[in-house]
Amino acid sequence: MKIKLSIFAVVLVLLALTGCCLAGLLPPPAQPPTSGPAVYLLNRGDLPEGSKLTQYQEVPHPGGTDYAVIFSMPDGLKVYSKVSYSKYAIKAMRELDWGEDTVRVDAPTVGQESMTFHGPVMGKPSVTVTFTQFQWEGMVQVIGSDDDAATDLAINFAQTIAARVPFSSPVTLSSEERADCYKTAELSISNIQFGQPVTDYKPNDAIFVMGSSPIDCGTSADVRLVDSDGKILKEQSFIITEGTCGLGDYNAARNLAKGEYRMEMWYGDILLKTIYLTVR
Repeated sequence: MKIKLSIFAVVLVLLALTGCCLAGLLPPPAQPPTSGPAVYLLNRGDLPEGSKLTQYQEVPHPGGTDYAVIFSMPDGLKVYSKVSYSKYAIKAMRELDWGEDTVRVDAPTVGQESMTFHGPVMGKPSVTVTFTQFQWEGMVQVIGSDDDAATDLAINFAQTIAARVPFSSPVTLSSEERADCYKTAELSISNIQFGQPVTDYKPNDAIFVMGSSPIDCGTSADVRLVDSDGKILKEQSFIITEGTCGLGDYNAARNLAKGEYRMEMWYGDILLKTIYLTVR
């Protein structure tokens, strides 16, 4: 699965790279707290003497909270570090997709799984290391160079953070917590796979179903095609993972009768989503 560089990261990097122009106009940056997940981030003790804090921020999202910090180093490079925790199991690394000028490079593994990239950040050559460690995800960017020294530096910084992240076991969610998790999921239908939402169909149209979620709920739900009499015409169980997944064609025989229908997503006996559709 691919993700793009978060707006949060872009904003932090932009502030860090333009901070020299705003010196004296902005208040001093907020200091990272001395407790909680922020203590796993890079700090002055990890960096060359003379490094300065540029930005610290916490950003909540459906899966948890991102904690991130940027420092300026004396040699002109910037270093960005981020950690985030989710009580939902992290099943796979997420591939970065920043354009053709960003490439993955061979590098030592950090944490349980990691990826290292060379590519520009805000127009500057940079090294990015992303890693997972149990239920933690981390990122380090060295901004301003992508030579061997910068690559080694980014990997060492990432290893420093990974060594601080505590070992933890996935939380077993209650049925109520799973239902709350699935409320973040979305359901959509289209006449083409991964197409724009459509609610009007012909009897011989495909009806492709897509599910998406910002987090991984780790258990199954059901999607049902129901006619106007309440009869279930097709039902399929699936696991909603982070991102978008296709759930197949609910009119594969291309013979759905004209009438009113609804597509429903259920978790157990809890109805989570309903889409009304018409076959004309």
